[in-house]
Amino acid sequence: MLRSLIFSCFLLFCCSPLAFAQVGNPARADSSSLTIQFQNMVKGSNRYQDFRVIREAYLAAFINNVQDSLSGYTDTIAALKQEIADNERLILEQSNNITEREEKIRILADEQDNMNLLGVGVPKATYSVIMWTAIILLLVVALFALARMRLAVASSQEARSHNVKLSDELDKSKKQRLEVEQKLRRELQDEINRRKSAGN
Repeated sequence: MLRSLIFSCFLLFCCSPLAFAQVGNPARADSSSLTIQFQNMVKGSNRYQDFRVIREAYLAAFINNVQDSLSGYTDTIAALKQEIADNERLILEQSNNITEREEKIRILADEQDNMNLLGVGVPKATYSVIMWTAIILLLVVALFALARMRLAVASSQEARSHNVKLSDELDKSKKQRLEVEQKLRRELQDEINRRKSAGN
């Protein structure tokens, strides 16, 4: 009876630490953080003076979990590095695209700001000045030609009027000369007739 009691106590003593230790076994707490696993492992350990005695199986399981976590973190870091490299490549491509587009925009703006004049690119302001100067010069030349033409027409009309007057005066002088000639002929004839009659 005493033997069975001692044997029962011995079994209870041997199994109870295992049962107690299983509660804090990090290998069974995969969903817990490493800090919680470590705390549970320390709680499930035995005390020896100022030390804690932790089972090797717990330490091995905890180290496995730490290595798994580190491996996961390494994979995550590698994936993040790859993502960063991909993003940097995309940013570089976008920067190159932006640079090309800015260059195209600058070229288009230059083309829009410049006008082609006799095969030469001229800024719009200069082109505008040249065109307005040409238009004003053409208007001045046209007004000058119109004024000269009007002067020529006026002088032509004046010359015609003068010619008409001269023609009238010439006709009058011809008539007067004819009248004078006729008068002189009559007088001459009268004189001739008088001398004839005086001679008879």
